[in-house]
Amino acid sequence: MTSPRASVLADTLTWSFRLLFALVALLAGAWLVRGVQRVPPENRAVVLRFGQVVRTVGPGLLLTWPSPIESVVLLPSQGRQVQFAPEALERQSPLDQGMQNAPGQASAVSDNARDNTWFFLTGDGGLVHLRTMLFYQIDDPVAYVVAGDHIEPMLRRALITAALHLCASRSLDGILVARPEAAGTPDRVAQRERFARELVREVNRRLRDAPGAGTGIEVARIDVVPSIPAGAKESFDTVLAVGQQVERSLADARTTAETRRQIAEQGRQGALDDARARAEEMVRTAQARSALILSLGRDPSLDRATVVDQVYRERVKSLFDIVGRVETVPVDTHARTFISGATP
Repeated sequence: MTSPRASVLADTLTWSFRLLFALVALLAGAWLVRGVQRVPPENRAVVLRFGQVVRTVGPGLLLTWPSPIESVVLLPSQGRQVQFAPEALERQSPLDQGMQNAPGQASAVSDNARDNTWFFLTGDGGLVHLRTMLFYQIDDPVAYVVAGDHIEPMLRRALITAALHLCASRSLDGILVARPEAAGTPDRVAQRERFARELVREVNRRLRDAPGAGTGIEVARIDVVPSIPAGAKESFDTVLAVGQQVERSLADARTTAETRRQIAEQGRQGALDDARARAEEMVRTAQARSALILSLGRDPSLDRATVVDQVYRERVKSLFDIVGRVETVPVDTHARTFISGATP
């Protein structure tokens, strides 16, 4: 017969195995449950089995083997844009603090050349600082996951190389408004408008030409804020202020000249009108005085005696219109004629 002591030991071992089995089963269930997860609508998932990509899935419920067999990497959907600031990769320095200035404010140049990041030489020998913010989309999730931590360094190198190439191919006024006298030309305006688009195109080309399987991304937009070094900004501001003052002086001079021209034109026009009126009056007077003489050649019935008599009558009539009373005496006497109102 089995002793009570052995029976108790056997029961203890039996329950211990049952409890251990239940615990293992519970842990196995919890481990399996970890393989059930949900992919949000704005994401997509890449499943890796022992570090190798096996499949990609869209939003919804996802069943995978739990870690370490399979792992899941959540990526933004294809329509979403991922923001990338290249300056964030740089170590903090006094120059980096200067980069936090407001858009358009000049950046400082450090005495240490290694701190002068994102300063580029232009084709005309100028110096420009570019503050950039890059937005890209993931077109190939598998290539993106395979590239992994190399994505941001590759983006930064491609952006720097593209910016270096574009800045060297145009002048300072083709990137930002630096000199007012040259910044308004159509060629400079078109270059400034195309700068960000050409930068996006150049970065994408360099990413496609990169060695390896590619990055699986495409740059959608690059926001660029160009500025000039702080030391040069004061000089450019002084030139701009002087240029504006000269423009105002020229505008005032043009206004004064135009006002004087209008006054002179009005005086000239008035003088011409007065001259024309006097000339017309003189012509009419001359025509009236010469009408009788001219009529001699046109009317053959008029002779000299008739004309003299007509002139005499007109002159006498004008004389009689002046006097008030006339007394006459016979011509055969030697008496005088007295005209009232006239001096004898």
